[in-house]
Amino acid sequence: MTATPTPRGRRPKYLPDGRAALLAAAIDAFSQQGYDGANLRGIARAAKVDASLVRVHFGSKAQLWRACVDTLEAALAAPGERLRALSLDTARPVTDRLKEAISIIAAHAATHPEHKQFIAQHSSETGERGAILHGHLVMPVYEAMAPLIVQGMQAGVVRAEHPAMYFCVLVHALHPPPGSPVLMQLIAPQVGGDAFGPALLKQVESLFFAEPDNKKG
Repeated sequence: MTATPTPRGRRPKYLPDGRAALLAAAIDAFSQQGYDGANLRGIARAAKVDASLVRVHFGSKAQLWRACVDTLEAALAAPGERLRALSLDTARPVTDRLKEAISIIAAHAATHPEHKQFIAQHSSETGERGAILHGHLVMPVYEAMAPLIVQGMQAGVVRAEHPAMYFCVLVHALHPPPGSPVLMQLIAPQVGGDAFGPALLKQVESLFFAEPDNKKG
């Protein structure tokens, strides 16, 4: 089977520019194969650009990986600001703010599934890459969310020993395996397929909140 030649010269208008195409292909490759498993020629082939463009735009594999982190971090900026604003808006009931925060995280998970996969693929790394990953893709979200979780703990609507553990379990609950909607469509069509996202959000809300202590009895 003859491989499709990599296009040279001006890219067709319907294709993203070379740098953007390389970033998208690299995020996918690093997410699926890890840093060591991904290779520059394969990334360029997936991006439908000449392999020399990797050096032109990024210089090296390490710099391309860092550019992927920067791209994912930029996508977190807006939801991070919204989470921080919710933590400060103490005039509103904490339960309402926590539910909104969960909706923000769920929406980001739905629109950026590559984010969790990228983190999962590299989370066990130590050294410089591990420090970059945690410092740029994990801690900013946790630090934005943690004060709100603590407020929920103090109000008795969050049952947790530590906000970090609550955050860890919550994020994993909102990032189910990619095939979950299809699987649930087979098991229970009423909460599968297109209905999966809203049903998951409702289920997470019911599991991650308790009735405030002062309302019991």
